[in-house]
Order: sequence, then structure tokens, then C-alpha cells
Amino acid sequence: MKIDGTRKITSTANERIKSVRRLHKKKERDKTNLFIIEGHRELAAALESGIEVIEVFAHTDAVVDPEKIELFEGLEDSPIKITPVSKRVLEKISYREDSSGFVAVAKKPALSLERFPKVKDPLYLVIDSIEKPGNIGALMRTADGAGVSGVIVTGGTSDLFSPNTVRSSLGALFTLHIALAASVEAIAFLRRRGVKIVATTPSAEKLYTDTDMTCPTAVVCGSEDRGLETDWLDAADERVRIMMRGNCDSLNVSASTAVLLYEALRQRESAKKNR
Repeated sequence: MKIDGTRKITSTANERIKSVRRLHKKKERDKTNLFIIEGHRELAAALESGIEVIEVFAHTDAVVDPEKIELFEGLEDSPIKITPVSKRVLEKISYREDSSGFVAVAKKPALSLERFPKVKDPLYLVIDSIEKPGNIGALMRTADGAGVSGVIVTGGTSDLFSPNTVRSSLGALFTLHIALAASVEAIAFLRRRGVKIVATTPSAEKLYTDTDMTCPTAVVCGSEDRGLETDWLDAADERVRIMMRGNCDSLNVSASTAVLLYEALRQRESAKKNR
């Protein structure tokens, strides 16, 4: 690696380092429209997806894995600014212990419903009013694994660009089609595209296995403590539940959503074989 070590930042009091550190807070991310990326897989996914990365702060002594070295060598040939930092400085701006040797600063992408491509028989995931970044990241990974057409985030409480969300999504945050929208806007969008809305709620009588998800479908999941908002329950074409044999009445939201999305995937693969 050929990064110029003479420019290394070694002081945690450096103003640029302080500005990166402030991006740990949602208020600062909203104000600047910037966020941070940690993890070489996450950065690679962001770059491949066209995310505008502004600067990478790197502790090059920690970058010894061949895959990471290859990524940084690619960065050296790009217009992205690479700033070497000491281990102490990297730890100061990192959100988690394992930063893979760098922290990148990037611009938030535009997340509009109108950017969703039109596909035949789409399968959408709607994430409504879910606050925990770890859950949001896990939902993104599940959506990616199930091959959803897009993820719509509603409710205004989900922090998509929290460092925890970015890391727990393992890059799926950048590879998926994602939109932020008000519930009423999202419902209107789904109606225009002829999408069946399937709401998940423990109070439903119908089991999730008894609903047809081979047609254009949106699976809607909500907050674990409050459940789905009234807007989505009222708009739902079908309300479904997962069979629970034990004493608990529901699963973790990421687990229950995985059950539904993979049932939709199973139905669709089965339908293909029977054509």
C-alpha cells in the first residue's frame, strides 16, 4: 500500500476527527446528510452500489488481510481521499471495536419510492416504526437473502444510517432498493402498482401459510412492543399470524419477517416448477 504516512493524523483533538466522531449521532447525520461506514465488506458493497464515499480514514498497520489490501489498492486509484490515522484515532472515530482498519465517510443516497424499478410480481418488505438498528440491519439481510424487490421504511423512527444498522446489514443496506416514505405515501404507491398488502399481527385469525404470496405482495412488519400502526392494519388486504406452540405470543421481528419472506420465496419457487 502506498498511502503517504506523512499526512497521518495522530491527535484525537483534530477537528476533522471530531467532525467524524459527531456522525455517531443521528442529529449530526441528519444535519450534514453524511454517515460513516465500517467494515471492508460494507465499504465494498457501498462502492459497488454507487454510494458517494468522500473520505476514508485508515490505520494501515491493521490492514493485512489480502481482501482488505485489494480494496484499499482500488481506493488508491480512485478520487476518494484516503487519510492515514493512528490506532488511537481510529478507535476514537469507530463505533464498534472491529473497524477493519478504517472508517469511511459517505453521503446519504436518495431514497425515493419513484426510484423503485417496475418488475413482474414484486415482493416488497415494509418496515414500519422499528427503532432498533440491529433489527433493521437483520431485516435488510433477510430481505436481501429472500430476493425482495424493494424495502420501504415508514414511521419516521427507523435510523437507516446508524453505524449499527450499516454494520448489522452486512452491506445489504447498499445493495437493496430502499425507500423512506410516510405510511400514507407508501400505501398509495402499493395500490398504484396493484400490490397486495399482507400485515403481520398476532391477533390475526389467518395463518401466513394460507395466504397467496405469488402475486405482487408487500409483507408489512411492525414494532415488537406496539405492533403495526393502524394505517397499515386498515390498509391490509390480509392480516396473518405465525403459529405459536409455546407460551410466547410472537417472535422477534427479524425472525418473524424471515419466516414470512421465505414462505413467499417457497411459494414462488413452487409456482415456477408447476408452470
